[in-house]
Parts: sequence; structure tokens; C-alpha cells
Amino acid sequence: MLQPGERIRVMVVDDSVVIRRLVAQALEQDSMLEVVGTASNGAIGLQRIPQLNPDVLTLDIEMPDMDGLEMLRRIRRDYPHLRVIMFSTLTERGAAKTLEALTLGADDYVTKVSNEGSLDRSLRRLRDEMVPKIRQFFSLPMDNRLVPRPEAKSRPCRPSCLACQSRRA
Repeated sequence: MLQPGERIRVMVVDDSVVIRRLVAQALEQDSMLEVVGTASNGAIGLQRIPQLNPDVLTLDIEMPDMDGLEMLRRIRRDYPHLRVIMFSTLTERGAAKTLEALTLGADDYVTKVSNEGSLDRSLRRLRDEMVPKIRQFFSLPMDNRLVPRPEAKSRPCRPSCLACQSRRA
């Protein structure tokens, strides 16, 4: 549980050092987020969770040793309240694995950046997509300090889902 004034603690798990750096750089552009650590696969990520105590995890699906789906299964068993945003490629296989991850309990997903033409555009797109998906789990009270949003009885499958939005109306 976050205390007022604390930043949202994020851990990035991806086998690509370039992607880990890109995600960390994009997230740290938001003053309410703090990247507390990274891991190159699920096994290392699971070891670091108790050390780093993140609020949110960004998790690649396809990694060596322990992939994101297996890590997600273990997170849901051992850390059921840890928020997880899947990070996958925009391919047919990536889409199928993303749906499986959502079924297993991932909170949301972001597709990996692909040839955006420049590093600045890639960073901007990643920041514009991922930051709101992380911040959605926390509310800002009148004094602009973060506090956890109460857990809803049923969460929408994703924020942009029209079916879930119509149920909330």
C-alpha cells in the first residue's frame, strides 16, 4: 500500500536490454513513477520482487528460462495484489499469448514499439500508452498525493473495452 506522497514503484521484466532501457526511460519521464529495478527473465524477476517491492510490473511475454506467462502464474499465486501490465509484440502469436495472459490475471497490456522512425517517437508512444495504464490503478486525492484506489468488485478486462464501459454506465 502506498503512503501519501510516495511514487508508484515499477519493475520492468524483459529479456531485451534495449527494451528494458526504453521502458525505464519512458516511465521515468512521469514524476509519479519510479523504476525500482529490472530483470531479464521471469526467474530473476521473481527473485527481485521481495527485494524491490514494486507496486506494478511490466512483463514481457516471450523470454528465455521462464517466460512471462509462467511468471504471471507464480505472481498470481504468491503476490496476488501486484499489478501486472503485459508487454507483447503485435503479431498473431503475441495477440494469442496476450489474451492468455489476461485470462491468467494480467491487469492490462501494451504492445511493444516497432519501428516508430525515431527514438523520440518510440519513447513518446510508449510513455503515452504505458503511463496511463500504470496510473489507472491509483487515484489522486485533492492534495495530489497518490493513494491506492479501492479494489473494484469486478475489473474491466481493459480500460478501452466498450462492453465493460457500458456495464459501468
